[in-house]
Amino acid sequence: MSNFRDVAGAGLPLGDGGTMATGVVYRSAKLSTLSAADRRRLAKAGLSLVIDLRTTAVVRNAPDPSIAGARYELVNIYGTPRSPRLASRTPAAAKAYMRSLNVGFVADAGQRSRIADALRLIARADGPVVIHCTEGKDRTGWVSAVLQLAAGADRDTVMEEYLRSNTYRADEIDSAVRSARRAGGTQEALTTQALLTVDASYLAAGLDELDRRYGDIDSYLSDGLGLSKATIAALRARLAG
Repeated sequence: MSNFRDVAGAGLPLGDGGTMATGVVYRSAKLSTLSAADRRRLAKAGLSLVIDLRTTAVVRNAPDPSIAGARYELVNIYGTPRSPRLASRTPAAAKAYMRSLNVGFVADAGQRSRIADALRLIARADGPVVIHCTEGKDRTGWVSAVLQLAAGADRDTVMEEYLRSNTYRADEIDSAVRSARRAGGTQEALTTQALLTVDASYLAAGLDELDRRYGDIDSYLSDGLGLSKATIAALRARLAG
C-alpha cells in the first residue's frame, strides 16, 4: 500500500485545545495492491467503509479488493470516465494543471456535490473509514484537508499534513522522475515531478478559491457542499478527539 496513513496524523492539534480523533478516517493511494495480510489487518481493525474517489475507467482496470466487514462506495469526484488531461507537457503547464484541479474541488458544482456525498458517508459510518484515489494525494488530499479543517485544525497544520504525501511517496516519485529523464530529458522529468508531487501552491489554490467563494470552511460545508447542520455536527463529533 502506498501513502497510507491516518487523516488525523498522530492526533492533530485543534483550535479548541483538543486533538483530532485517530482511527476514524484513513487515507491511501489505490488499494488494488493490498496483500492478503493487509486485508486481514484492515478487517481486524474493524474497517467499515471504503470510499473510492477514482474514475470509472481506472476502477475497471484496478478494482479494489474486498475487505471483510467493509462496504465499498465509489464516489467519482470528477464525474467523468477518466481524469482531466494535461494539455501541454511542460513543468509550468503541469503546475497550473495541478492548481486547477484543486480549484475545481471548490468551483465545480458537480465535484462539490460528490465531495458532499463522501462526507455524508463518513458522517454516517459506524466504524473506521478509508478514503482513497489513485495516488492518494490530490482528490484524497483535498477531502482530507476538508476533514481536518472541519475538525478545527489550522491551515498551517493542514498544509503540513498535505505535503507529507511527498515523503510517503518519495521512492515512487524518484523512480518515475528518473525514468522520465531517461526517456525525455530534463523537461519531461520536471513535468513528471510536478504531476506526481504535491506542492503548497496546489492546495493553496483550492483554499484561496474557498475563501473567495465562501469565506471560510463553515460556509463551504453548508453553502458550497449543501451539508445539513446535523450532518456537519455528526461529522465533527466523529472527528473530535
